[in-house]
Formats: sequence, structure tokens, C-alpha cells
Amino acid sequence: KQWYQRRVRGELLVEDIRRALSSDSTFFFTDLLENCNVLLNTEYEPYLKLLSIFSAGKYLNFAENAGNLPELNEVELTKLRILTILRMSSNKRVLKYSDMLVETGLSSSRDLEQVIIQSIQHNVLDCKIDEANEQVFVNQISGYNVTAEQQDYLLDSLAKWSESCRTITESMQADVNNATCKLKTNVKETVEFQKAVEAAKASVKKEKPHREASSAKSRKRLA
Repeated sequence: KQWYQRRVRGELLVEDIRRALSSDSTFFFTDLLENCNVLLNTEYEPYLKLLSIFSAGKYLNFAENAGNLPELNEVELTKLRILTILRMSSNKRVLKYSDMLVETGLSSSRDLEQVIIQSIQHNVLDCKIDEANEQVFVNQISGYNVTAEQQDYLLDSLAKWSESCRTITESMQADVNNATCKLKTNVKETVEFQKAVEAAKASVKKEKPHREASSAKSRKRLA
């Protein structure tokens, strides 16, 4: 009975694996991979290995071990090639056709471009295709598993980005402080200038009667 239950469970998990590998909306396999660890050391272990390649490997990992793994249909092969391009993009922002052709096992640029276009259509790759120079400029990637090595790279990139943001923020704060200081100085000088102007006006106003009186006395003497 236990043997039968394990077999049924194994067959159900294989169906789950096949469904996930064929789905055009599934590019993340961590949860399924954890559930399928029970296939280890069973007749279904090749499916577990295949899922592991989709989860963290590339097309060449499959090609090198194809004789010991379940066959893939065209949809699954295309998906693995898409994942391969995504993993190449994790630490590079410019991908050459020549490198991608080798990594995806494709022989023509036209076939490669079709895979890239499907990646864009699945919203897992944002890029610009430079057909003239046979290269791709990667803007953003999303929705797939990363390896421990790729996680280290991403964390390092985030740390550098955070440090860059901190530096920019500090520089902006310094500029703000400097501008605030200059503004306070200008306000103070303006206030002092206005006081000086008012004082000068008051002085002129105060001296005006004396000047008028003195001018009148002078006119009398002359008369």
C-alpha cells in the first residue's frame, strides 16, 4: 500500500512538473522544487533533476545530460532557452548574439530573436534588440529563480546602489545646507540694508527743518 501511495504521489508530482515546465506564466520553481524532493532516489528522480535545471540551470546543462533526462517538447525547450537568456542577463547588460547562440544551442540569429521576442511577450525581459550589431541591451529582468552566485551578485549590486544613493543624498543635503546658509546670510544683509535705509531716511527727515531754518536766516541776512 505504501509503495502504491508513493507511486501515485510520484506520478502526480511529475504531472505538476510537466505542467509548470510548459506553462507560459511560470518561471519560478522554488516551491515546486521543495515539494518534489521526495522524488529523490525514486524512478522519477530524472524529473526532479530536470526541474532543477529549469530552476537554476541553463540549456547546456540539459543538452549535456539529455540522455538521462526526460525529453522536452518545443514549448519546454523554448522556455528553457528563455530562462538561459535571463540568467545570462543577471550579471550582464549587453549580450552578444554569438554568446547567446552557444548558450541556447541555437544555430541562427532569426531563431534566437524569436526566443528573445517571446521573452519580452512573457514580460520577463525588457530589452532593446540591436540587429545591426547583433547584440541585446538589457534593461530589466524578472520572475525567475536565481542561483546562490547570482544572489550574491544581486546583493552586491543592491549594496552599491544603496551606497550610491546615500552619497547622492548626502551631497544633496550639503547643497541644501549651503543654500540655506546663503539664504539666511542674504536675508540678514537685506534686513540690515533696510534698517540702514530707514535710518538714513529718518536722519534726512530730522535734519530737514534745521536746513530750512538755516536757509531762511541766510536769505534774511542777504536781504
